[in-house]
Amino acid sequence: MRIGSHEISGRTRVFAVAGSPVTHSLSPAMHNGWYEDHGIDAVYVALPVSAPLAAEAIAHAFALGIGGLNVTAPLKEAAAVAAISLDPAAALLQAANVLVPDGQGWRGLNTDAPGFVASLDEAAPDWRARVQTAVVLGAGGAGRAIAFGLQQAGVPRVLALNRDRAKGLAAARRLSIEVWDFERLPEAFAAADLIVNATTLGMGASHAPDWPLSKARSSAIVADSVYAPLQTALLKKAEALGLIAVDGLGMLIHQGALAFENWLGVRPDVRAARARLLTILAERKP
Repeated sequence: MRIGSHEISGRTRVFAVAGSPVTHSLSPAMHNGWYEDHGIDAVYVALPVSAPLAAEAIAHAFALGIGGLNVTAPLKEAAAVAAISLDPAAALLQAANVLVPDGQGWRGLNTDAPGFVASLDEAAPDWRARVQTAVVLGAGGAGRAIAFGLQQAGVPRVLALNRDRAKGLAAARRLSIEVWDFERLPEAFAAADLIVNATTLGMGASHAPDWPLSKARSSAIVADSVYAPLQTALLKKAEALGLIAVDGLGMLIHQGALAFENWLGVRPDVRAARARLLTILAERKP
């Protein structure tokens, strides 16, 4: 059987991303493009998995011989629980976005943290010298990873805002960061050198709040973890105000490259991936 130029056989390895929703994911296009670049006999698919079925699905994926699994919202916490071992970042954050086969089960990794930092390095190379206070919107799996990554990169003050107060306080205890209620958005935006949306607000047809970017500093950097659409309402507003805007595609690509390397021992071309994914996004209907 052929898919494009790729011959699928009994030897073809299968990799996947699991989440809900997952039909919008660009990970299959990204990884399948890398397999073609490197002549690797593998295929990458998207698996829609609801949160209540996460533990069972992750166990079955290992039993079926899946070569590696990416995990997206809302399954990252469940993936950490299901793994038989965790890297230090995933253990601290209690969230895993990459699962690697390891003996009798999965080894859980968190590549979101270094992936986000790498995306900032690429889009705003001088950001480390500019950012003293970072504001992260959301304290879920992605938000905690981004906050941790920024801490590891040396940002002196990381402040998180979360709609779920209990989850926010748990993140504060785990990471030793400040957590404010979402009602303090204007105050937080005014204090920030870097603003990061780590929620799903603005994804697809979801409603995004009227972000108070008029309060932000003229030198602020604004980043979004959402990449569908590529230009979210937050980033459009940032660009209209002349602020540096960093789209979510960079984080997707860099965390995916780290997953690919952990599964296959090969470092893929992130620039080739970005070119391919930008073409796909341009062809999608608004």
